[in-house]
Amino acid sequence: MNDWLWFLVVLVASIAFITALGARRVTTIYPPNVGLLYRNGKFERELGPGRHAFLDPLKRTLVVQVSKAPLPVTLGEFTVLSKDQFSFRVGLSPIVEVTDPRTFAEAQGSIEPTPYRHLMPQVASNAILHPRTAAAAHEAVSSHDLRSLIADPKLLPAAVQAKLADSVPGAHVVEVLMTSITLPPETRKMFTDVERSKIEAEAALERARGEQAALRALANAARLIKDNPALANLRFVQMLEQAPGAKTIVLGRDAVLPLTGAGSIGA
Repeated sequence: MNDWLWFLVVLVASIAFITALGARRVTTIYPPNVGLLYRNGKFERELGPGRHAFLDPLKRTLVVQVSKAPLPVTLGEFTVLSKDQFSFRVGLSPIVEVTDPRTFAEAQGSIEPTPYRHLMPQVASNAILHPRTAAAAHEAVSSHDLRSLIADPKLLPAAVQAKLADSVPGAHVVEVLMTSITLPPETRKMFTDVERSKIEAEAALERARGEQAALRALANAARLIKDNPALANLRFVQMLEQAPGAKTIVLGRDAVLPLTGAGSIGA
């Protein structure tokens, strides 16, 4: 009888151990993530990085991991209209940093009832940031002309960041990156023609300056030769020395070189 009682105790203990082992949940949280522990739909506590184990025989526990790293949110491009009535598309990417994980997670609308879930700022913030970024971009662009926006790439992101700074509950928009500006073909051609005209005008101006400098040099040389006729003879001899091949010079009575009579010199 005692053997049967002992066997029964061991059996019950084994069943309890197996049940407890099966009900035991283990989760590991790696930085920069933090965990939010919910039990029966209520927030219980925040879990820091590390290994966490707890009993959950009825599967009523939910652990949500939230990344606290500042990460960019990809929103695509927005069609905007500048102050001078130019329509174009601009790509903006806000960088979101979670400051209050619980507020951030609960502001997403609903927490899915899965045992483990990861909330990444670049995914969870999309639904909240997309319409607000579009509205902020429209408002910021409408107060500037297209030329100033292109000349100063930091102008639009700074204005949008100021409007989006605290738009996400439990998070902060630390920066807004402008990833692209897409102009319509006709607008792009107009700006290209303007820049090409500027470059061509600068080239023509440089050519005119070069011609003026050459004319001034020739005028100075003419005055020197007029005042010193021997310089013309010297320059003539220098040209002969530099010319390739055999050369013949015929000098007469009216020759400029200081030689008498007529003759020929071969060099």
